[in-house]
Order: sequence, then C-alpha cells, then structure tokens
Amino acid sequence: MHNNLFILLIFCVSVLAGYYFTPFFIDVFSRGGRLAENYKGELIPQGIGIVFVLYILPWYAIYLIITKLNLLEIIYLINILILSMAFFAESLIGFFDDMVGSRDTLGLKGHFKALLSGRLTTGALKAIVGLLISFIMSMFFCSGLFDIIINTLMMALFINLLNLFDLRPGRAIKFYILLILVFGINAIFTGNYISFLLMIPLIGSIIGYFPFDLKARCMMGDAGSNVLGISAGIFATFQFGHYEKIVTLLLLVAIHIFTEKYSLSDVIKHNRILSFLDNLGR
Repeated sequence: MHNNLFILLIFCVSVLAGYYFTPFFIDVFSRGGRLAENYKGELIPQGIGIVFVLYILPWYAIYLIITKLNLLEIIYLINILILSMAFFAESLIGFFDDMVGSRDTLGLKGHFKALLSGRLTTGALKAIVGLLISFIMSMFFCSGLFDIIINTLMMALFINLLNLFDLRPGRAIKFYILLILVFGINAIFTGNYISFLLMIPLIGSIIGYFPFDLKARCMMGDAGSNVLGISAGIFATFQFGHYEKIVTLLLLVAIHIFTEKYSLSDVIKHNRILSFLDNLGR
C-alpha cells in the first residue's frame, strides 16, 4: 500500500488541493462576516484552519478504501481512525474558541485562575479538552503509566505552544515545518517512518494553505494551530525515545514558564535572526 510513488502522489495532490480550495473558504468566511482583527488591526477571516481536517478527509478515505484486511493494514486503519478523531476534536474546540471566545483572559494561568473563581473561559475549556485528547492518544499509543503521563503532557503542551506561535502571519507554520524537519531527520536515523506515512495528507494540506496565512489573507486561528500542535505531539510520541521525550517535555515546560512572564513576539522582534525568519516571505 505505502509505496514511494503513492506517498508522493498523495503529498503533491494534498498540497495542490490545499492551495486551490483555500480561497473558496476565505470567500465563504468573508461573506459570512467571520472576521477578526489581526496584529495590524486589519479585519481578515479567522478560523480558516478548520479546513485542515476537511482537506484530509478524502485522502484518509482513499487510505481506507485501498486497505487490505491483513493484520498490518488493520493497524494502519485503526491508527488513521484514531488520528482523525484527534484532529477533528482539536480543530472543533479550537474553532469554537475562534468563533465565540473572548480575549479578556490570556495565558494558561489566566484561564485556570478564571476557572477556579467560577468562570469558565473558552481558553480553559480548550486546555481541558486538549489534555483529555492527549490522554486518550497516549493511552492508545503508549504503555506504562509513566510513559502515558509524559506523552499526555508533551502533546498538551505542544498544542498550546503552537497557539502561542500563531500571533503573526505564517509564524506557527514556519515553526511547525521546523519541527517536521527535526522529526524527519530523526526518522532517517531510526528508520521509523510510520508517523509520516499516517500524516502525509495533513502536512501537504498545511503547506498548500501556508501562502495564504503568510500573506495575511486569513488567520487559521486555534482551529488550525490546535491541529498543528496535536500532530507535533503525536510525531514526538512516535519518533522520540524515552529520554528524548523527557528532555522535550522539560523544554516545553520551560518555554511555557518563560512565556507567562515575557512576550514571545517581543523576544522574536528583538533578535535579528529570529526577526528575519519571522518576516521572511510576508
């Protein structure tokens, strides 16, 4: 099933589909008045990232149609269904936050302080759902209580990290592509390609969408960054060994502690190299 030509074809077609169909969704959101101010104060469509889970549907359907019911292929089939559930759930809760969420409470600490005071925010709901989805995924892909805890926290923090990066056009996807390169290098050395086989349609769709985000024609919102985050967490779960996961988790915790006190955008702005990469292509 997973020969090189088939994988390349799926990737190329998913990139083209993402690039070709995104303008139609931008138009639909614009006509529907689903607009929000970006960092420049311009009104542009928000929540366009919901298209990622729509774009992957036909490709996963093809995966399922051509699957032969032997033991190995059944494992692929189950993995695809579990991944689809995670992507759809994360995109849906992100889309809910994009559409009805307020921005008067910021940061994980702020959302959970509000929750403890008896006020539910969409940010707190998004974090709780993200943690639950991460736990379900960890229960499915991992064994052992310690491993499940590590992977759950790692996935949940990856989700929030990609949210933190999605504050400027193209920034979150640039960071996501960097993560994919890291996971790809690791896959070359380990020979473990299963996560890439499963997520080729998603990666292709994100790359096809990328130019529209980069040029600030739309914002993917949490509906998109949540999908990037959970998929990055799943990549780390598949690709990294036990000690690599612990190091990754510690780095994620450190970054989140840092961003509770300091602005990530300010850090990038005042670093010449990071600023150059951040503005590249806009």
